Amino acid sequence: MKLTEIDFWEDYWAKVKLPDTVDLNFSFERCLARALKKNLPDVKGDVLEVGCAPGRWLAFMEKEFGLRPSGIEYSEAGLEATKKNFEMLGIASGEIHQGDFFQVELKKEFDVVMSFGFIEHFDDVDDVVERHLRWLKPGGTLILGVPNMRGVYSGIQKVLDQSVLDKHNLNMMNLDFFSGLAKRFDMNITFLDYIGSFEPSLPLPKPGKNNLLQWLVRCFLRVAGKVRKATFFDSINNPLFSSYILAIYKK
Repeated sequence: MKLTEIDFWEDYWAKVKLPDTVDLNFSFERCLARALKKNLPDVKGDVLEVGCAPGRWLAFMEKEFGLRPSGIEYSEAGLEATKKNFEMLGIASGEIHQGDFFQVELKKEFDVVMSFGFIEHFDDVDDVVERHLRWLKPGGTLILGVPNMRGVYSGIQKVLDQSVLDKHNLNMMNLDFFSGLAKRFDMNITFLDYIGSFEPSLPLPKPGKNNLLQWLVRCFLRVAGKVRKATFFDSINNPLFSSYILAIYKK
């Protein structure tokens, strides 16, 4: 069961500003980029991203590792944003497919299959991961990343907008779940840990007017965002406040 509907993504990607690339001044993207560069095994060939809009991480994989990018995107707006982004960045891609993840049929396997902020939008996560693996070559690399909306973020997000939590499967946001994936799908773990430190941009406020408590929380996050620009905090990670879980497997 999907926890988000297509109208949400159509509206979201229609507003994205292009070109869109990984921004190393943005603390979360800096941490994820660094973790990928440090922990990915030797990779080459083709990469498929599930939920690829607007293509910033495919562009990163093409630039840093020389991988040929392809993707699957749920919404038409996301598809168009990705294609336009690649055109503006001068990236020659493989195919970008638009449609429901469970209905799209691909005719090839890939050396790397990845998704960032995708699998947590489903109740049956194992079913989603199994479909990722259908498109992965034997010996290939699977990369899964999800936000950690437990710990301090759960309370903050409840204050700002409970509906955001309702769109995420919080039960799988822990390292034990990702260790279990390796056992259930006979994969070797290359890297598994919390990254991102405290990330003030992770909690999302509700549009419109705020009550006093919401206003105070937003003020706190605004100040924390200025502090978080310092790279010193990048390596300070803990399940209570780290913003992301990154798992890298070999099939």
